[in-house]
Amino acid sequence: MLPLVLLLLEGSVWGEETKLQNEAGVGGEGGWEEAAREGLKVMSPMKFKFSRAPHFRIAAEEWPPHVYIHKEDGNRLTVKGPMGQLMDALAASINFTYSVVPGDGYWGAPQEDGTWNGMIGTVMRQDADIGLGPFGMSYTRSKVVDFTVPVFLEMLHVLVRRPLPQPDPWGFLAPFTWYVWVGMLISVLAVMLTSTLVVRALSEGGPISLQHHIWAYYSITFSQSLPWAPRRDSLRVIVWTWMFIILVFMRSYSGALTSLLAVKTIELKYDSLRDVLDDKSLTLIMEGSTALTTHLKTVRDGVYKDLAEASRVRAKYVRASEMDVAAYNFLPDGRHAILVEEVVCRKIYSDHFSQTGQCGFYMSTGNFWRLIYAMIVKPRSPLRELINARILALREFGIYDRWAGDQMPNMTNCLKTPTRIKLHAPYSLADLWAVFLLLGGGMTLATLAFVCEALFKKGSWADPEV
Repeated sequence: MLPLVLLLLEGSVWGEETKLQNEAGVGGEGGWEEAAREGLKVMSPMKFKFSRAPHFRIAAEEWPPHVYIHKEDGNRLTVKGPMGQLMDALAASINFTYSVVPGDGYWGAPQEDGTWNGMIGTVMRQDADIGLGPFGMSYTRSKVVDFTVPVFLEMLHVLVRRPLPQPDPWGFLAPFTWYVWVGMLISVLAVMLTSTLVVRALSEGGPISLQHHIWAYYSITFSQSLPWAPRRDSLRVIVWTWMFIILVFMRSYSGALTSLLAVKTIELKYDSLRDVLDDKSLTLIMEGSTALTTHLKTVRDGVYKDLAEASRVRAKYVRASEMDVAAYNFLPDGRHAILVEEVVCRKIYSDHFSQTGQCGFYMSTGNFWRLIYAMIVKPRSPLRELINARILALREFGIYDRWAGDQMPNMTNCLKTPTRIKLHAPYSLADLWAVFLLLGGGMTLATLAFVCEALFKKGSWADPEV
């Protein structure tokens, strides 16, 4: 792929006209800057090429899947991954060599003493000529370094443990909402009282006692035979109406319950930043010294104000290179959430599926904090124009996106989380303990009723003897 990229970047401009006539000082300290400025006066940035390759220092940190840092030949650092391929293409097209400057593991944020840490601090101190990043562009950062044109765009998402179907012991109540159950209870009480009042008003048609009517409508509700038959049309209409209502109710209940037993719904508990903030017991894992953490220090209202407050209490900061390790170590307990870019979520998906064949993580559909990612150079550096022209060419043909996609061969296997799954496993006691609890409660009440009736009957036998 790299020779094709070089051909794309250089094309017909690979010729002697692309070299500077004045080569003096190109290899000296600051000489390449003078040579680049002079060359840009007479030719386009895309046509410029150093005649003698200067050497640049590159600030880089590992950030899968964009950047990988490797040690070769002892302690010499090399950069791999899509940004490494981009760096190699730039070096070949512009004609320079480079070495990697190790950093402190962060991208860069202002400190209390006014200095900057991370790769941005390295470039500001002129310990590096280029910051590979890629960096999220922000106004605060733009005041101390120059950004190239964007390499790609990203959004932050919430990454949590993949939700699994959990046993619902009270699932037998799920076919109807609570107010339907309350409505049915009120209805049966109303029918019992109405039936009793009708009989008492007519002085015939059925038993006068409320107890007999309660038992009768209880029998209808649970599909038992009537203990007595209504003998007037008005009472028959009440009984028939209730029979029809119960027929519809029970058929609806049994059909919905069968469906719920066959298909389980997966609850997406954390599907947005707000969901995460509302759960005060959830620990947030965030990358330290980023554009987002810098913004959270000054935000005054909105959801980011809430995030700033939450981050001060329950956030755990890690380096970008440690995000995948943090996902594997913390997310499985269900009490942690990672706020991270979509491409990192996809990389974690891909690696985890490649290693285990399972989809153990879930990326929220809700996103936040849109960022434009770019490389950085020293303020007013002529390298900016040279790099910009070549990044634009790579973006136009989608080459960088292809490089990034090659790092995640299995990312599509886990992108979509089903909200419902067909149940193939048998139900366990954990799924149905509430049903057995209801049975036990009913048997206990029956036992108490039996004891009371036995004692009452024994007492009534004893009375005549007295």
